[in-house]
Amino acid sequence: MDKRCRGESPPPFQMSAHPHSGQSSPASASSHAEKLSAENAQRHNFSNQRWEQAALDAQKGVVIVYSPVPLLKKQALQHWCNRLEAAMLPWLSPLQFAHLQCYGSGEAALKARCSRLLARALLVRLVMAAVQRSQRTLATDGACKAQQEPHDAHMAWLSLEGLDMDYLGRPVLPGWRAAFSHSGQAAFCAIRDLGRENMSPQSRRSHKALHNPVQQDFRPCLAVDAESLDSQPPDLRAFSNSELTAPLAKEFQARDALRRWTIKEALLKSAGLGLTRDPALVHSGFPGQRSGFTQFCHEGSPFFSSGENYAETAAPCRQIHWQLVPCAGHWLCVAAPVCPGDPLVVSGRPLRAHWRCIFQWLVGQD
Repeated sequence: MDKRCRGESPPPFQMSAHPHSGQSSPASASSHAEKLSAENAQRHNFSNQRWEQAALDAQKGVVIVYSPVPLLKKQALQHWCNRLEAAMLPWLSPLQFAHLQCYGSGEAALKARCSRLLARALLVRLVMAAVQRSQRTLATDGACKAQQEPHDAHMAWLSLEGLDMDYLGRPVLPGWRAAFSHSGQAAFCAIRDLGRENMSPQSRRSHKALHNPVQQDFRPCLAVDAESLDSQPPDLRAFSNSELTAPLAKEFQARDALRRWTIKEALLKSAGLGLTRDPALVHSGFPGQRSGFTQFCHEGSPFFSSGENYAETAAPCRQIHWQLVPCAGHWLCVAAPVCPGDPLVVSGRPLRAHWRCIFQWLVGQD
C-alpha cells in the first residue's frame, strides 16, 4: 500500500556528503531541503484531496472514516491523549467535553478515551474538508453565495457551539448525521452530509411523526458498529434459536456469531435502544447475508423488532436498513432509518487515517 494512504510520516532529513571535503555543501543541502519541502507539499495535497473526495461522497451516501488507536505505553498514551484533547477543545461542546472526562486513568480507560477523541476528530476533519471544498468551488467557479451557506453554517456551529450530543450520547451537528463506534483497535465515524437536500413528502410525514409526544423515545438515526475479528463472540443468549443453525465448521461459527452481533448492535443503536432491549429479539438475517431491513415498532411502552416480512400493524413503525461494509480486521455494519424504495447507500470503502496525521492537522488549525 502506498505510504501516503497509510498516513506515514516522511523520512527524516539527512544531509548529503560533499565528495571532496566530507562536509555537506550548502548547495546540496538547500537542494535536498527544497526537494523534501516539495514532497511534503505533495503529500499534504494528496491527503486533502482524499478528504475532500470523502466529503463529496458524503453528499451521496454514508461515508466511513476510521483511525487505528495508537499502540503506546500508558505514560505516552496519557501524554498524547492530553495533547489531543487540548487540540479538540475548541470543537467540543461542554456536554461532549464532560463526557470525555468520565474516563479514568487506567490503561484500558485511556485507550477508550483516546478512541473517542479520535472519532470526534475524524468527524471534525471531514466537516472542515467539506468547508474547504465549498470555499474553493466558490472561488474558482464563481458559484453563488447560497451554495456555500450550508457548509459555512456547519463551520460557524462548530466554532461557536462545538460538536454537541443528545440525551442518548449521539453526536449532534446540524446538517449532518454522524455516528461513532470503537472496536478497541480503531475508532470509527460514519457520516452523512444532508446539505440542502429537500425532504420528500413521505419523509416529511415520517419526520413529523417521530416528534409527536407519544413517540419522543423512538427516534431512529444513523448508527455504526465495529467489532474486531479478534474479539470473543457474545453469549449464545444474545441469539434466537434460528440464528445459529447454519451448518458451519466450528472455526467459522464464532466468526458468524460475531457478524450477527455486529448487525444487532448497529440496529439497536440506530433504533436508539442500545442494550436496553434483548438482542435475541433483533432479527440479523439469514446466514451470510450482507444487507437487509428490520422494522422496529412501538406498541405502548415495549419495543420489538421483526424481519422484512412483518405486516405493518403496529404504529409507529420505522424501517431500518443495515449493511455490512468490508474493512480489514473488522466486522463493520452501518444502519439507518429509510423510507420504502429508498435504500441505505454507503459510498465506497472506509477511509483510513493515521492518528498522527489527524493530530497534526488539528494543531495546524490553531
